[in-house]
Amino acid sequence: MHVYTYICIVKLEDAIQSHNFTSEKQKAGLHILFTAYQLKCEVSAILKPFDLTAEQYNVLRILKGKHPQNMCVKDIAGRMIERSSNVPRIIDRLVYKKLVKRSQSKEDKRETMMILTDKGLALLESSSQKMNETFDGILRLSNEESKILNDLLEKVNKEQ
Repeated sequence: MHVYTYICIVKLEDAIQSHNFTSEKQKAGLHILFTAYQLKCEVSAILKPFDLTAEQYNVLRILKGKHPQNMCVKDIAGRMIERSSNVPRIIDRLVYKKLVKRSQSKEDKRETMMILTDKGLALLESSSQKMNETFDGILRLSNEESKILNDLLEKVNKEQ
């Protein structure tokens, strides 16, 4: 059973076994947390056959946005979905897997530059295809509903 099946058929109240919310905002906040956790579990399951973590996938996705140019580690860290000081270790694993290459900046020798390899690009494309299929299955929203959800989430995140 896929996690997204669980997401689609279970109401928040049943999943967390609570029907007492102090407000609709509290319920919405808990709903966002619950859904984010469920999505994270599903993403981990999707990426496991590709031998990738969600964080490694995110780094590859970020590098693809600049491909075929290099990108410094600091800029990668600033674009991560989950901010952490773990980015150098995540990159070390990707270098070990030959999915990215590391080089020294020509302008600033203290700066480390990263670039996506052909192997990394191919893996990203195949894993992204699976991710997109899964998001379609999980969210079950029309394009219009997805836009509304995106607008609402952007409104919430604008305050952050």
